Amino acid sequence: MKTDYTSLNDTLEEQLRRELIKLNQECRELTSENKLLRNEIRQLEEAKYKAFQRIGELTSEVKINRAS
Repeated sequence: MKTDYTSLNDTLEEQLRRELIKLNQECRELTSENKLLRNEIRQLEEAKYKAFQRIGELTSEVKINRAS
């Protein structure tokens, strides 16, 4: 919703207030995106760790089977 503020109270203070509102909204959106990305990174790191654990297990099994 875009409002034309030119006919309303268009003082410098009002302009700054509107800009502050806009910047606060952008900040909230970025904070939300940051939380989402951190969560995705955490999940990927956990999956990578589990994959390396599994690789280690399989490597150990192969070495044991070759030794037998």
